[in-house]
Amino acid sequence: MIQDLAQTYILNFTYVILKAIFFAVACFFTWRLFDWLEKLDIRAEIAERNNLGLAIMIAAIFLGLAYVIGQI
Repeated sequence: MIQDLAQTYILNFTYVILKAIFFAVACFFTWRLFDWLEKLDIRAEIAERNNLGLAIMIAAIFLGLAYVIGQI
């Protein structure tokens, strides 16, 4: 009984770690793809020009990606 419980915890922990790594890699490639497709310098727009709309759009993309990966 205790061994099964420990095995389940280890398996769940492994799944969480793998999802976190997959999410980090997916966020990196999503950022690179969006940066490549968009004609603006996104970092300059958000940091220097305080473009709140672009910042909200980027946050929505990452939240959507997190939701999709969380459903796997």
